[in-house]
Amino acid sequence: MLNHSAAPATRALAMAIDGLLWATGSAVLMWIVYGDPVSRWDDMRPGTLAINWLLPLLVCVFFWTWQGATPGKLIAGVKVVDAQSGGKPTPVQALLRWFGYLISTLPLFAGFWWAKLDPHGRTWHDRLSGTAVERSRPLPASGRGLLADYVSTHWHGEQSLAQSFWINNLLLAFPLMGALTGLMSWIGMKGDALQAGSIAMLIGWPLMLAVDTWCVVGGWRSVRGYLDANGSLLWAFLARVIMFLGAVQILASLAIGFIPQVPEFWKMARGIDPIGQAVMTVSEDGHTLHFQGPIGMGDARRMGKLLEGAPAVKSFELASPGGRLAEAEDMVVLMRKRGANVRAVGDCQSACTLLFLAGVQRQLMPGAQLGFHRASTGTFNAAFDEIANQHLAETYRKMELPEDFIQRTLKTSSRSMWYPSPDDLLRHQLIQEPPKTLDVALPDGPKPGEPAPLAEYVAAFKSNPVWYHLNERFPGALNRAATQMRNARQALAGSEQEADGAQMAAQMAITAEVKELVLSGSAESRRRYLQVVRGQMRAMQALGADTCQAWLAGSPATRRLMPADVMAWETSWLANAAQEDAPSRTRAGEASRLELEVVHRTLGPQAPGLLSHLWSADATGDTTGVVTCERATQLLDQIQRLKVAPRELAERVVFQTR
Repeated sequence: MLNHSAAPATRALAMAIDGLLWATGSAVLMWIVYGDPVSRWDDMRPGTLAINWLLPLLVCVFFWTWQGATPGKLIAGVKVVDAQSGGKPTPVQALLRWFGYLISTLPLFAGFWWAKLDPHGRTWHDRLSGTAVERSRPLPASGRGLLADYVSTHWHGEQSLAQSFWINNLLLAFPLMGALTGLMSWIGMKGDALQAGSIAMLIGWPLMLAVDTWCVVGGWRSVRGYLDANGSLLWAFLARVIMFLGAVQILASLAIGFIPQVPEFWKMARGIDPIGQAVMTVSEDGHTLHFQGPIGMGDARRMGKLLEGAPAVKSFELASPGGRLAEAEDMVVLMRKRGANVRAVGDCQSACTLLFLAGVQRQLMPGAQLGFHRASTGTFNAAFDEIANQHLAETYRKMELPEDFIQRTLKTSSRSMWYPSPDDLLRHQLIQEPPKTLDVALPDGPKPGEPAPLAEYVAAFKSNPVWYHLNERFPGALNRAATQMRNARQALAGSEQEADGAQMAAQMAITAEVKELVLSGSAESRRRYLQVVRGQMRAMQALGADTCQAWLAGSPATRRLMPADVMAWETSWLANAAQEDAPSRTRAGEASRLELEVVHRTLGPQAPGLLSHLWSADATGDTTGVVTCERATQLLDQIQRLKVAPRELAERVVFQTR
């Protein structure tokens, strides 16, 4: 029986090296398979079992039977041998030894400590498998330790090409490079643990560069010894080519990925996010959280604290270019707990789209867009970019984004942006269909019988794009309409007219604004509105002459009788007219005497002011002096047959007061 056992400290060093390599490889593989580098002890998924249990078993058995040592033992200068013959262990012995590790570990590593008591320095797993661990090379005459001697002999090319290439290059440099590149990818794509990750990057890259230099130089020099021993020219050439390409890839990642980002890593290491942070404010009424700017480090925590102090927040307004994916995912959890509605009031891009998709009801306000694109890890490594985008795709699937949107996103370069059209968003039910009329949902009070606060009415109007456009053109119109609606609803509470009366009150609040759009808008806009009026007139005539006459006299109640498609037609015109450039000079509300005389001679005395009561603040619905709908139809037909100049004049004068 052999009795040249390795010292426990040397064996511990070998285990530490193997443990580091295993942890690095496991983290990378877990991220590739599941998008998360760390697994729990109770994780029983097939991929986790294969990566964390089956793969280490196969690797250990392979190396023990091939070299008699794992990479850690080769570096530390020890090897596993058959206790009787001193030869390499058999596959059965290697398998028993691996399971013996579990037995030695379970009772507080008692099986490892047993080597201190064993006369031959053997552990429980050594005894179980009939193996022993001994030094693979003598202590160096220079007095250096085995580890220092290993580093030196590789650097000078004194180790075999097989060991220098397979062990010192592939099994040492590649995992370290993979870990650092993976960490860069994780920081760039998810933004999780930014501060700790950035510190690791600033320390790890110089360390990796030093290790890689040692690996490549030693491996390159070992080729000479391999050729001197009549080794294959082909294998020597291939080894150097692979080492050269590996070094180029590392240098490219260093130059393109790491060095340009050093200032950013330095900021993040100090707790400063270089992309900035979002500005989050709660509205005065406490019902809306306004979110603007990039999603930066710590924003999820800030949102959580803000929401704790604002329990009444029911909606989120977003305008963000995106940012840290991990922060956005944490925000999604907070928003879904609230069951809040979401409104994009500006461009919502990249990670911001997750916040948008978290809303129970989602609205895209006029001028706002949703922007999607591929994730970028910021590394010179296509494999890690692909892993990052697979994770992004899985995140979007959890948010129930349609698969064709996901695939289009993955095809869009990280340097550009894809903006799906509102029609596509509506077709996939990602946003609510905009209201087709000026009507808004009447908000409920906090308790039955109690009126809703004014802020709830304002929020209801904001959800209607037409009111949004009107308020942009005429600031204050929305608040005025919300106030009049609330007052009217309180006055009519409990009556059959409550709902219609509230809607009429709101729309009567903007009569002056609508009249201005008609009179001061372009001739083309006014011509389109006349087409709307003709459609309304036909609808009113179908309801009876008296109803049509009352509508022509400006009765608000008759407007509630119009078919939905006719009301939608007028609402569409209002939205377009409100978005036209405001005129540099507003025409007078009253027709001049000359204009009245021209229209009077052309169309008769009833034409001027023919439609002046339709949007009039003092309209009472009194039909005295108002022409019949039949006569109004005849006059509108005559106007259409006029030449351009007199027609445009007549189209304006019919809306002006006499």
